[in-house]
Amino acid sequence: MHTADPRRWWALFVLAAAQFMVIMDTSIIGVALPEMQQDLGFSQSELQWVFNAYVIAFGGLLLLGGRLSDLLGARKVFVSGWAVLVVGSVLAAAAQTATVEIVGRAVQGVGGALIAPAAMTLLMMLFGHDPKELGKAMALYGAAAPAGGTAGVFLGGVFTEWLSWPWIFVIYVPIGLATLAATRLLPAVEGRRGSVDLLGAAAVTAGLALAVFAVVRAPDGARPRPSSNSRAPVPCWPSSSSCRRPSASR
Repeated sequence: MHTADPRRWWALFVLAAAQFMVIMDTSIIGVALPEMQQDLGFSQSELQWVFNAYVIAFGGLLLLGGRLSDLLGARKVFVSGWAVLVVGSVLAAAAQTATVEIVGRAVQGVGGALIAPAAMTLLMMLFGHDPKELGKAMALYGAAAPAGGTAGVFLGGVFTEWLSWPWIFVIYVPIGLATLAATRLLPAVEGRRGSVDLLGAAAVTAGLALAVFAVVRAPDGARPRPSSNSRAPVPCWPSSSSCRRPSASR
């Protein structure tokens, strides 16, 4: 019989905080985008990639993160994900060019893709012994996602208004370090033997990137271009001799 971990509810707080932060990272940049565009020289089309870089890396590598969690152990992958997220946050906060900013956001997305599946695995291990407790834990863990999305919009505005836009990334550094220190509350999980489909993960991520790129550039391709042979319409006034009325058919 599986013995319940006496620290499982404290561990749930760590996991829910991780879910909160990962989802908050998708919304916290919204208010700061105009200032980022001005400071880093983003064009209007490039500015969308501050958001897209994170989402593509996060969504495209989730399956790989889950597989690595099975092979290497969920706690190891969870810790590694937070380390990657902190590095990406430092890079994004210190960026002086648009390219570095987008790279930093992509690194943050990689960290999130490692954290999310590992956190779910750890939650199942902590509460899988009791369906009632598992239901409560899943409800609390699930509530962290919309809370993070809402808080991101609010905090993004606060940091941008009262401090500056790099603080929307700096905030992840102390929280990430505190989470890493609290991972001792999480159960150690042994990995298992198997292989990793790196090619498949790369194909999924590349496919998502191409799909998003096509959507972003679609308005530019659909915009009609004026022809060099086209002439501007000449206004016709009733009193003008250039205005000819069609003759009635006989």
